[in-house]
Amino acid sequence: MRVTLLTQYYPPEAGAPQRRLSDLALRLTKRGHRVQVLTGLPNYPGDHVFTEYANRENTVEQQGDVRVARVGLYVPPLKKTILQRLRCYFSFAWSVVRSGRKLLEPTDVVLMESPPLTLAPAGVMLARALKAPLVCNISDLWPQSAVEMGMLRPGPMLRAAQWLERWTYRRAAALSGQTQGICVHLREHAPDKPIHFFPNGVDLEAYGLPVNVEEVRRRFGWRHDEFVAGYTGLFGHAQALWQLLEAARHLRAEDRIRIVLFGDGPCREDLEAQLDVGQPMPWVSLYPAQRAEEMPAIQVALNAGIVPLANQPVFAGARPSKMFEIMAAGRAVVFCGRGEGARLVENGSGASAGVVVPPEEPAELARALKALSADPEACHAMGAAGRLRVTRDFDRNRIAADVEDFLVSVVKSSSHRRARRA
Repeated sequence: MRVTLLTQYYPPEAGAPQRRLSDLALRLTKRGHRVQVLTGLPNYPGDHVFTEYANRENTVEQQGDVRVARVGLYVPPLKKTILQRLRCYFSFAWSVVRSGRKLLEPTDVVLMESPPLTLAPAGVMLARALKAPLVCNISDLWPQSAVEMGMLRPGPMLRAAQWLERWTYRRAAALSGQTQGICVHLREHAPDKPIHFFPNGVDLEAYGLPVNVEEVRRRFGWRHDEFVAGYTGLFGHAQALWQLLEAARHLRAEDRIRIVLFGDGPCREDLEAQLDVGQPMPWVSLYPAQRAEEMPAIQVALNAGIVPLANQPVFAGARPSKMFEIMAAGRAVVFCGRGEGARLVENGSGASAGVVVPPEEPAELARALKALSADPEACHAMGAAGRLRVTRDFDRNRIAADVEDFLVSVVKSSSHRRARRA
């Protein structure tokens, strides 16, 4: 089978969609399929195209066995307005329409990542040009998410976005969703379409290598007697990372709890400024983003991993990829949120993989960290339960096999329809 992935975001950019899609591409090639990717010049989450990709618009490269074609796009500033964000999305979609077909080889199916929803018309046109069925993978419900985040208000733009969402579902041959909530939404709005659950997962092999925990902790200056709770990932608005710093203000040096944050993004400067205000908190450390291959060892060197979300209704359906990475590392999860993610951590049918606190409640977060640090045996048991859970249900190798079966069924169904019409 020949598979084309259409996505605005792809490595060497960092981020959950980038990891999920590139992992799928590599695993499909290992299963004997030919995979090509159509994506933009890498720039996320910064405000410029990566130096090594400057002036490389409309080029093709190899990432292992995966063929990656790149087109140009407008890169907005780090702190972008809604209009700058839309300009970025539309510029990529236009580049796909203008140049995408010329850069791609024949294919059997096109798998398009959404958001951005604005990519949908370009995806439909590309799939038609390639004479292949289009599968839309919905990793976030737009425009619903944009409304709940305050990015879109009632009016002509929202009505246009809602029309585009319905149009996209009608034009797709099949749909997939990243969470159960998204899949429920898809079944309600596209009951006649095949729908597949394509969840976040984790590379268990990367988290199965031996780690010298003491060496990692010495590298970052963490004492052996400290309880280290960490966040690793994008410093974005959806994470509401201010709640970690406010929780730290409820701690004292004698608590022997350290909060560490690894990453980069539009909110980093605000966090640094917030950390400089008020009484010094030497038990809080901010680090730059680390290379992907270093993250498993860092996760293992933590005592617990924090997964914070903003207090927005849209995040009740979120399953952040970092929670599976923490579980794979065998560490307790501290989940600041509600809904699907909280239920996964609490796991009513078995042992809990961590603790759940309300989002944007720093005092509750601080209390949870104190309780975990005071009970290392319970903390260890939570980590072991989480590792068992991801091994059973969220191994990316199994997830890729399920996606492979789904795509094969879509291709066969499309071929049968074409044969009947002929």
